[in-house]
Amino acid sequence: MNFGAIFDLPLTMWPDKEAIIYGDVRLTYGELERRTNRVANGLRALGIGAGDHVVVLVKNDHRFVECILGALRTGATATPATTRAHLTTLVHVMRDSGAKALFCSADFANQATQLAAEVEGLDHVFVMDEEAKGATLYDPWLDGQSDAREIVEKRPEDLAFISYTSGSTGKPKGVLLTHAGLDWMTRNLRRAMLYGPDDRCLLAVPMFHANGMYAGLFSMLECGGSIVLLHDVDPAGMIRAIAREGCTYTTGVPAMYKMMLREEAVLAENDCSSLRFVICGSSEVPEDLLEEFTDRMAPMLEAYGLTECGFVCNNPRWGVTKRGTTGLPYPGVELRIVDSADTSKDMAVGEMGELLVRAPGNLVGYHNLPAVTAERLLADGWFRTQDIVRSDDQGYIEVVGRIDDRISCAGESIYPKEVENVLMEHPAVADVAVVPMSDDTKGEVPVAYVVEKKRGQTSAEELRQYFFEHGAAYMHPRRVFLLDEMPLTGAKKVDRGVLRAMAAESLAGAAD
Repeated sequence: MNFGAIFDLPLTMWPDKEAIIYGDVRLTYGELERRTNRVANGLRALGIGAGDHVVVLVKNDHRFVECILGALRTGATATPATTRAHLTTLVHVMRDSGAKALFCSADFANQATQLAAEVEGLDHVFVMDEEAKGATLYDPWLDGQSDAREIVEKRPEDLAFISYTSGSTGKPKGVLLTHAGLDWMTRNLRRAMLYGPDDRCLLAVPMFHANGMYAGLFSMLECGGSIVLLHDVDPAGMIRAIAREGCTYTTGVPAMYKMMLREEAVLAENDCSSLRFVICGSSEVPEDLLEEFTDRMAPMLEAYGLTECGFVCNNPRWGVTKRGTTGLPYPGVELRIVDSADTSKDMAVGEMGELLVRAPGNLVGYHNLPAVTAERLLADGWFRTQDIVRSDDQGYIEVVGRIDDRISCAGESIYPKEVENVLMEHPAVADVAVVPMSDDTKGEVPVAYVVEKKRGQTSAEELRQYFFEHGAAYMHPRRVFLLDEMPLTGAKKVDRGVLRAMAAESLAGAAD
């Protein structure tokens, strides 16, 4: 097998069907096949194949797909790199993976030049649409390659991806994923969600991220659907694309959907009735967002997944959905909820604990990090997610937070979502994120950062009093800060690291 051939079925059945729509570019499956073969043949001519590694640093663009799959067809491994990383992080990814070739979109022309000069062994750098010193212009290079098909056969257990985590707790870790693992993640999600060739997915979240890759890109290519790409998250552009292209679903994160709902004028001007449902994951989903989006646009199905395992839980398209949960495990996925201090101890229904996952898509380890692999990947195949969850008596999973997000306040454990859910019920609140702040007496206390629906509708003190009236007193946010917008990571999650730094700075300012 070779995951680089993931769209062989629709290629055979519907070669003239649109696979990818990106601006004025409308690629059929036949055209995507020819372009992917050109990438593979071009890399092969440079001596790249089994044992080599290729990094793709491309914002959402049709060429991301051909570069990733073309690299795999040579027998090489690939990294879909984060498009929001600092240069030092990119240097780490190139060196750690031993990258021999790099594909960049024009967004990274300057970084490409620096990476070509700084990273030993990075012999070939390609940049799209823009000349860069030390790099080859991509499209003329591609046009000069043969489109003959040649795919290196791989064993199911052979490595396909080194996907790097966000690095929120240090340098990004390389997650080792196999051809069989990627194939299972893609096909299992498609079957569970009942995608078909009539589906059209709007994809604005970054394709390098597990959310975009498995719930959008690869699952659509596998079943013969169509992908409508936007270069970046643009809430107004997303609404217009849904209406223009008749998109049937999209996948994303809470921040993205919140921004879409604020585009009231654009929503009023565009018919989004083609939208059958949306998937929301990658971070905790506020219950009021689920309700509002479902009422105003389409059913929102909360899901849960991670780089190391792909998607593992989802509220079903048909059947019982439970707001505030990430749904039930996919077929073939085993879950346990355990005491994080003793993974042999399972927690009772309704009790919070760390989620363990065992599934065919699980990573086989972390690249060059044997100690971390031993800590997170247990001997019997269970992966420690470091996410705190609880389940109900029917097995629906509620994600409470990360172990690292836990706020230890005078001996009590508080998770941000518990505070956020209360504040999100306030009619003036559009978004909220809670982080810990140091406290001499209690150790840590929760503080809240809030974005209003309309500036000036409420105040910090009003929100604190609202929490006292509607939440547990010991959880109340000791300080509330109003923001124009939330800081986001490259994966469009709330950047809690930035908020923690802001809280520490506020504390230091108060001490002065």
